[in-house]
Amino acid sequence: MKEKLPLIILVLVIISTLYLVVNFTNYLINRSAKESFKKLYNTYSQMLEMTVRDFGGNIECYFSTDVDVENDFSGCSKFYDKFSENLKVAKICKDNSLSNGCLPNYKKYNTEPACEGFSEKSMNKTSQTYVMKDNSTLTVFNLPENEPKPAFTIDSNGKMMPNKTGYDRFSLVIVKNENGYFTFHPNVTYCIPAEKDGIHQLQDVYK
Repeated sequence: MKEKLPLIILVLVIISTLYLVVNFTNYLINRSAKESFKKLYNTYSQMLEMTVRDFGGNIECYFSTDVDVENDFSGCSKFYDKFSENLKVAKICKDNSLSNGCLPNYKKYNTEPACEGFSEKSMNKTSQTYVMKDNSTLTVFNLPENEPKPAFTIDSNGKMMPNKTGYDRFSLVIVKNENGYFTFHPNVTYCIPAEKDGIHQLQDVYK
């Protein structure tokens, strides 16, 4: 037993070290994801405000949080034209985003009928994708096909890994609140397959 004791201690030390390394690595990944998301969210919030001003204070592309005001999708095509102009995109894929090099092939896609706009077919073949100068991407939610809605996915580093929801892949939904103010819904993984960890709500970042 005395001869085995040093070996047991060594094994325990190795296990403890690996545990600490894994946890520290996860901490760094989560911290990096939060910092990246903050930068991206601030940019998109500013561009949303700018686009609203460009349309004279009202955009016809939003989900309403006011029960007395209906959702409006009638101006989404015009909204995305101006929104992408303000973002100063480097490349646009009007369709076939995967084969034209605007998107990576994600491991997970949503398969729910209500989220068809972010399905594998929609994202890779029929929806428009905008690629920014920093290689981040924006893909529009279309449902039915070729009918854009006030929701889109963003990938903070484009085709670079990890391409995981809540880490470098998010969704933003435009809402108009009871005061008539346009902002994004606090759920930032709407209609995209969520991972166990990572960022899911704005409060995960802005506590």
